[in-house]
Amino acid sequence: MKLIPDLKQKIEVIIGTSLDEYEITIQEWTQSVANLVGHHENSETFGDEGESQELPGQSTSPSSSDVISLNTGKRIFFKVRTNEQEETAVCWGCPAKSITMETRQLIELLIRTNSALPDEVQPVVYENDREQYLTELGLWLKEQIEEPTEQESEAVPDHFVVPAGLNADKILFLLQGDTPDAHRLRSKELNKLLESYFGEEIVLIPLGEQEWIFMGDKEIVTEEAEEDTTEAKKDSLNAFCLGLHELVASEWAGVFHLSASLPCIPAQQLVSVTTLLRESIHLGRAFHVTQHIHLPWDLHLERLVASIPDEQRTRFIQETGKDTVIFNDSETLATLEIFFSLDCNVSETAKRLFIHRNTLVYRLDKIKQEIGYDVRHFESAVLVQFLLLMYKVTKKH
Repeated sequence: MKLIPDLKQKIEVIIGTSLDEYEITIQEWTQSVANLVGHHENSETFGDEGESQELPGQSTSPSSSDVISLNTGKRIFFKVRTNEQEETAVCWGCPAKSITMETRQLIELLIRTNSALPDEVQPVVYENDREQYLTELGLWLKEQIEEPTEQESEAVPDHFVVPAGLNADKILFLLQGDTPDAHRLRSKELNKLLESYFGEEIVLIPLGEQEWIFMGDKEIVTEEAEEDTTEAKKDSLNAFCLGLHELVASEWAGVFHLSASLPCIPAQQLVSVTTLLRESIHLGRAFHVTQHIHLPWDLHLERLVASIPDEQRTRFIQETGKDTVIFNDSETLATLEIFFSLDCNVSETAKRLFIHRNTLVYRLDKIKQEIGYDVRHFESAVLVQFLLLMYKVTKKH
């Protein structure tokens, strides 16, 4: 049983409430049908094409495969998809009081109608031309990234360039979400939120169910930059991303990861920049698990370490690590990460950690005793930072 991809979203708009998604076994669904089939609120909706069925004990009775919805009293569940091989079923559920009997029958009809269509003729419904070409642009972009060709040019096809305004200088952003299905971020909702934040129309390109590339005018994003320099633009972009991530996280449950680029011409650089942003989020999630904003220019060392073969990393740890068990301690790990991010400044690190300066000095002395390197000295700090990064990525394998 295969459904139109956005059917769930369209039904949610109709009923004015969200549908939670569940995966259960077919046996559980069958048992629920057997337990609830005699209830009046269920008996009127069983059967093909919405026809009423007689109650159990009369001449006919619905089989579990015919049943599309069940009312347990508190919630109504709709069976929308089954996997015979894995013997599982996917259901959507909502509070019973949130919909009427007529609405319930309408949802059943929509599910039956869409699941009855052959897979090859399943329609994809777009609300307007803009949604269609942005979706098609996303499919093209995803294909270029995941299946790169040997062609030198990565230029976006002309029929996408003008409608999406890809010839102007833009700053690209990549947003990845990791949220429960019931609270999943939708493209239309995200687009409205982004336009309110940017104060202009946004080009939002979907790359997956929870992944989007979007772009903003460089003057709007970097308007707070004190100087027209690359470093000033980076600082301004970092502040802009902090506010943007905070806004998205406040509206939807779950974890979101964000990356951004310096100004570029999307018509010529969309593929390479999107690839770079994807890589940055991957590196950020691997090396900095407590952070959610991953900017390419902050990840040079991480990119270098990730490119080193596993055997070489392991050998480096063995030759220089001495006792890397110390990195398993969360307090030591946090101390080193903040110490390195603040350019090995003892006073600033103590302030950030909300501890006395002498307490920090004690911790650094302990690290020196355990691992043999005093991170207050430049050469040792470089070695320990590399060692820590290699330890993180090697530990994950």
